[in-house]
Amino acid sequence: MRFLKKILFPIIFTLVLISNGYSQQNSDPKGAFVRSLVVPGWGHYYVDHNEWRRGQIHLGAEVALIISYFGFSARADNLETQYETLASLEAGVDISGRSRTFRIAIGNFNTLTEYNDFQLRSRNWNRIFDAQAENKWNWETEDARNSYNDLRSDVDRVRNQLPAIFGLMVVNRVISAVSAYNRAKNHSKTPELSLLPVSTRSNGLGIVGKMNIRF
Repeated sequence: MRFLKKILFPIIFTLVLISNGYSQQNSDPKGAFVRSLVVPGWGHYYVDHNEWRRGQIHLGAEVALIISYFGFSARADNLETQYETLASLEAGVDISGRSRTFRIAIGNFNTLTEYNDFQLRSRNWNRIFDAQAENKWNWETEDARNSYNDLRSDVDRVRNQLPAIFGLMVVNRVISAVSAYNRAKNHSKTPELSLLPVSTRSNGLGIVGKMNIRF
């Protein structure tokens, strides 16, 4: 939820500004860069609210990535609940809040005794679980244990997608920020005309025009 607030709040704030007719045009490159870094597309709207199609693309991509992130996260939570329930019903053990090592052990061995015997033979004494009631499991069928492993693997696979989606969000923000910066910089390239008095030997005092273009 904390991540959701950090990401969605600035987007909602931007949309509110747009809907309220915030119509100033600005050409501060740094301001455009920072705005698009916070919310992709905001910097383009900041520069020119009448023509910010590129910004709309970045904003749409951000929304799609956020939806995907929380969609994958919700799916992983749902799958995790399923295999926790399966372990409780078919193996007689509660694994909520248990370590990853314990959860993997349940999927690889039919009983706690079988698991501890294997660790003893392998001389992995530090991996042995105490024979307490909360640590004991006994799978009813092999199929149930295989289903447990499949669900746990699916959770890992889905959760592994989250860093990639987050990385795409970062890339989208950087590209949007650079694009907004360049757009604001181009807007600031307005010609300046200045008139300067000059003196010549033949005609005396005169005026010469000078045009400066900022890059």
